Order: sequence, then C-alpha cells, then structure tokens
Amino acid sequence: MNPTPKIFLMLLGATLIFHTALNYMIDNIEEFETVPLPPKKIKKISTNNPTIQVNAKIKDSWSLVNFSSGKTHSVADNKAREKAFQEISWDLGFSRTKIITNGGATNPQGKTGVINLGPVDFDKVSKAPRKGYVEDKISFGSLINKELSDWYNYRTRTHNIESKKNVYVVKLKNNRFMKMRILNYYCGKKDEECRTMMCSRQQAACLTVEYVLAKNGTEQFPQNIAGSNLAHNIDSSTNLN
Repeated sequence: MNPTPKIFLMLLGATLIFHTALNYMIDNIEEFETVPLPPKKIKKISTNNPTIQVNAKIKDSWSLVNFSSGKTHSVADNKAREKAFQEISWDLGFSRTKIITNGGATNPQGKTGVINLGPVDFDKVSKAPRKGYVEDKISFGSLINKELSDWYNYRTRTHNIESKKNVYVVKLKNNRFMKMRILNYYCGKKDEECRTMMCSRQQAACLTVEYVLAKNGTEQFPQNIAGSNLAHNIDSSTNLN
C-alpha cells in the first residue's frame, strides 16, 4: 500500500489544527496579554542597621544620595552635571557599578572622602579614623574613587556582580562621619544566587546599602541601633523604575 496518501492526510490534519489554534489566539490576544504574571518570591535580607535602596539602573545618569536626609536626586551624566554636583546636597553618587563621592575631582567644594576598611565586622567599627580619606580623581577621562572602585567581584562565566561586602568609612562634607557597606546589587535576588545563573539586567543596579551615621560632632558610631525605628528588613524584590 502506498503510504503517501496517509502521510498527506496526516499533514493536512495537523495544518488544520495549527490554523484553528492560531486563529483562536489571534481572536483572543487581549486575554492572553492581560493574564498577570505570577508574583515574585520575596527574599529578605536582614540587618540591624538603617538601609537605603538605590536605583542606579540608568547608565548615563547618577543617583545622588544624601544619607542624612535619605533623599535621592537623579542627574544626567553630561556637561551640566558639574553645576548639579555643586548645587545639590549629596554624599555618594551611583551609576550601575560606579560610585563617586561629593569631593575631589567630582566636586572640590564637597570635601567628601572614603576609607576602605575591607571585609571587617560592620558592627565592630565603633570609631571613624581621623585621617586617610581618599577623594575622587579623574582617570582616563572618568571620575573614580580608588577606595570604592573595586567594591564588587565580577563573574565572567555568568557576567554578574557580587558585592565584596567591604566596610567603608565616609567623611561627609559637613565633617560628619558615616560607615557603610553594600549588601546587594540586585532586585529580587541575592548576589550569591547569581554565581551559577545569569541574573537579568533589569534586576541589576538596585543597590542595597547599609549605613550608620556618627553622632554630630563626634567620630563615634552609635551601637545597638537594632532597637531604633530605623532598623528593618529589606524587601530585595522592590521594583524601582
């Protein structure tokens, strides 16, 4: 028996089924588009200290953070930035993985500097050093602070970022001191989860920064902040647009 007619009928039937399904989807495309995605699983990062989450997703823009007030300003990375750096009250600026300070080559009027203490116990840093603070410089046409430039590890296999969780002491422009460390770089995932899988660009540059400000006029960092109303858990899946 010649199998050709049987094969032809099978292909014809499959074609009819395909077109029927396609026509149904076209007629009901709005229903498919409005079906909500399942909610993201929320992962918590616990800390006993104040935190701030910084949206640094825009490559050609700086998110300038004032840690005393908790306010953030977005400034385009263009010729007008110099004026904005001088007029806005800010401490650190973030753009993707880059971090600058309100001092040195970035803004000589700011006087902000940084010391990298390395991966020490954050809560055991009780006093700010009196000297040794490094200000921003220009390197190959870009603003850079060498104390902050290597705050992360870059994984070549997955092309993802993981914070070294170093502790930094920052001397602010008003002679106030702050200690800080970057807890996480992603929204919705912990840095260590990206070691074996590629985390998306949309999830990146959503930095969670832990910080403690010294008491005004002193170099001492307050202890036992866990009992204050500033201590909280960070919802690392917060959507920052």
